Amino acid sequence: MWRGMVEESKCLFHGLKERDSISWTTMISGLMQNGMEREAVDMFREMILAGFTMDQFTFGSVLTACGSLLAFGEGKQIHAYVIRTDLKVNVFVGSALVDMYSKCKSIKSGETIFERMTQKNVVSWTAMLVGYGQNGFSEEAVKIFFEMQRNGFEPDDFTLGSVISSCANLASLEEGAQFHCQALVSGLISFITVSNALVTLYGKCGSMEDSYQLFVEMNTRDEVSWTALLTGYAQFRKANETIDLFAVEQD
Repeated sequence: MWRGMVEESKCLFHGLKERDSISWTTMISGLMQNGMEREAVDMFREMILAGFTMDQFTFGSVLTACGSLLAFGEGKQIHAYVIRTDLKVNVFVGSALVDMYSKCKSIKSGETIFERMTQKNVVSWTAMLVGYGQNGFSEEAVKIFFEMQRNGFEPDDFTLGSVISSCANLASLEEGAQFHCQALVSGLISFITVSNALVTLYGKCGSMEDSYQLFVEMNTRDEVSWTALLTGYAQFRKANETIDLFAVEQD
């Protein structure tokens, strides 16, 4: 569903004489992707009442919607539906459950789902890692990153950026430098999510020279990049540098 064409898609869907699981799932996914999470959850309920079968993409989309809404109760109800299907062992659905519970601040439930998953991929490991970080368990996030690698999974840019952010919260410069090396060797340093996380890390650790050097070397920058550097200088009371950077940003 193209962004901005939600109403047209709704009209087309409701005008269908016959609907199947694919058309229902497409609508639920489209609503969720366009920021209409509440409507996505409501449509999921309509799909159940209409007697259609859900697949991994249906559950994945509606669980993501529940996470965004912080709808813990509804998420648990959908989990109950999952348990009654063969999809309870599906890695895609399992990852969505970990993400939903983590966003709803039920990290223990997320852990339980993760530990029971018979199959894991980078998405499921990342969901658990991000969940720890979002709930203030930065040490656990770093630990599970290393556990992921010991199990033979290599991080993508989102995973590496997330663990660097957790490392920044711990103000651990030594581990942060290791992640910086990994970003360089893997080539993931080229992703702005990773570079921004490293600028933030060095800033929080008080290593402003490294933070500034990395910032300068970035091929592209966004508001997050500037904010990370400005915050680092401000945190360590480098008023002149902060004012100069703010002036440059406004140009």
